[in-house]
Amino acid sequence: MAQFKFLRPLVTVLVNRSGIGKASVWHAVIVTFMHYFSWGLLTVPFIEKLSGSFGNRVLLVDGLVYGVRGILGFVTTPVMGAISDFRGRKVVMLLAVATTYAPIPFMMLKSWWFFAILTVSSICGSTYSASLAYVADTTSVENRSKGYGIIAASFGAGIAFSPSLGNYLMKSHGSGSVILLAAITGLINIMFIIFAVPESLVLKEKKNMVDTKTDNKMEDINPKERKEILNREEKLNNLVLANQSNHGTSQNLVTNKERSQKFNKEDENLQNDLTEKEKNDNGSPNTSDLWKVLRKSRKDKNLLVIYLITFLSIWPFAGVDSTAPVYLKTNMGFEYEEVSMMLGLLSVLAITSNLLLGYIMNVVGVKGSIRLGLLLLLLQLFFFGCGTHHWMYWLSSILAALATIIPAANNAVASIYASPENRGAVLGIISGIECLSEGLGPAFFGVLFFIFQDDDLKVNSPIPMPFVISAISVFVAIVLTGFIKKETIEKEPLIYKIIDDATEDELEPLAKTTFKYEKNNGYVKLEIDDNYDSDCKERSFK
Repeated sequence: MAQFKFLRPLVTVLVNRSGIGKASVWHAVIVTFMHYFSWGLLTVPFIEKLSGSFGNRVLLVDGLVYGVRGILGFVTTPVMGAISDFRGRKVVMLLAVATTYAPIPFMMLKSWWFFAILTVSSICGSTYSASLAYVADTTSVENRSKGYGIIAASFGAGIAFSPSLGNYLMKSHGSGSVILLAAITGLINIMFIIFAVPESLVLKEKKNMVDTKTDNKMEDINPKERKEILNREEKLNNLVLANQSNHGTSQNLVTNKERSQKFNKEDENLQNDLTEKEKNDNGSPNTSDLWKVLRKSRKDKNLLVIYLITFLSIWPFAGVDSTAPVYLKTNMGFEYEEVSMMLGLLSVLAITSNLLLGYIMNVVGVKGSIRLGLLLLLLQLFFFGCGTHHWMYWLSSILAALATIIPAANNAVASIYASPENRGAVLGIISGIECLSEGLGPAFFGVLFFIFQDDDLKVNSPIPMPFVISAISVFVAIVLTGFIKKETIEKEPLIYKIIDDATEDELEPLAKTTFKYEKNNGYVKLEIDDNYDSDCKERSFK
């Protein structure tokens, strides 16, 4: 079994720092906003560095880098989600943010180190996944979709104006100033997580306190030595009692008995703490725990359908999202300013649509919100595949912004159907599927762009094949939404009428039931006459 004891010092440091205020959605919002603001600043410098390093193969390399990064995230994100259920959300959030910020300083180098480190930067999961698990801990079921919408909106806000700001700074002061600002923002974000973000998983905080207390007991005295001391003290008390007068014998016996019981109880508590400590250490999350969650998900058709919809919808979305800026600049003749403005418009509209996600789900329902996002994504792919004019791509960016409700809606529905003890793992699985999709999508788009690109054609010539195949995948996802149940979580109905002024005769069951008892050849037959449930009409028990 995999052990995660090496995380305990980090967990202890983070939990001891209580943070600012009570854990809330806004802590995750700030972390998410600052994270994507930093990377939004690097949009234009990244395109310039990629184009200068790989020339005509820029789309292929762009897709492969994000492809490998996404596949690695697919493997690690569910594991980090399971660890967050055991060690808490804060430590996983810190690790995810720190590792994804790691490539930024290497962007100043002219070698390929930046792309290599960027490829493996998802080894500790994604910041977005950690934020979603944090929100799930701090919101109720009915408000969870609204919380996820706010997180998605913070993602859009982070990249709303940062590409334009990065483009302006690069033109005025060079790309080094943009990289420096992004690195400083990342460092501030890490400090914010350490000192300002409280742990949202209270049970894990209490468990860490118990572990610390138990460790202190172990350092103070050895349990075996404690037993020897108790035995010697008991023998000494017995000798003292034997020499005392009969007058005080009974009283001393009672005192000695109480003292002995007290020490034995303390020793028993110490042994229980040690046993519990070993049990907790051996209960660290591992691959078997993750497979257990996967087996449960396989039996739940709702979660299984959501997993499939997530994959079929996110990989086309990720393919367009990661390759569109490079595609528009290198293949469709867009300028850096126009690309930055388009990303800003997309982000503002994405903020609006995700803030309204809770209201959208209340109006059109669970399936309706997911289906609406998929239809908008399908229209976006159509305009991207057939577009020959700039206005068509501007329209497709509007549709893409409105379609950003898909991931938040999927996570909101999954968190409703997932059990509380496995919620972090389930959201980690979905985030892992998203990471896989975010890897396969760009890689698939990059390979198809490279295969079907014709260097002899004019600059403003679209390459429709990636968008056509993506549209087919989205259409299949729309069909699968019909398999999601309409019901979510309902309150259990009351069995008895409870009224303050009710009389004794009124306090009777709403469903009147009559039992008939009969023996027949060693069997006891119970006939239940139920006026409200015909399925319970007749049952036999051995």
